Amino acid sequence: MFPTSVAGYTVVVVLVIAVAEHVRAPRALPDALRAHGMIRGRATGFAATAVTAVEALLAVALLMRPSAPLFAAAGLVFAGYAAYSWHVVSSGRGGPCGCGGVEVPMGTWVIVRAGVLAALSAVAVAGPPPTLSMMDVQLVVELLAALVFGVLLWHLPAAMAPHPEVAR
Repeated sequence: MFPTSVAGYTVVVVLVIAVAEHVRAPRALPDALRAHGMIRGRATGFAATAVTAVEALLAVALLMRPSAPLFAAAGLVFAGYAAYSWHVVSSGRGGPCGCGGVEVPMGTWVIVRAGVLAALSAVAVAGPPPTLSMMDVQLVVELLAALVFGVLLWHLPAAMAPHPEVAR
């Protein structure tokens, strides 16, 4: 149960961070979608709002009652992000990922992060974590591990992006 709980709550942590970043930098995602050139006109604002709403709804629902169907939905969302990111990168469109306030370029590590989160969601489908109301020592350890993995996953693309000042 430990691996599936950590996997599930890692997904929740990343969803919460994503929503917080979209709220903190509301222009980042619409601007990134425009830069990718995949969605045009007013649809970029609608798509950005829809993405944020879906992430927020999933995060709240998973915090209230983690379940296999909700983790399956999260897995589909992250698989969709991986496919979208792969298409943007492979077509040479580039631009920022739109993940939040930090300018993280759309690249391989954005694709990897989305793929890992889709896989973690699939693991959580096999054994959803207990609800937060069932707090015990093991759940606290699982939540701490999930927090560490979630923060590391969130920062992975930024950490792996080339930094010109380091190359000197």
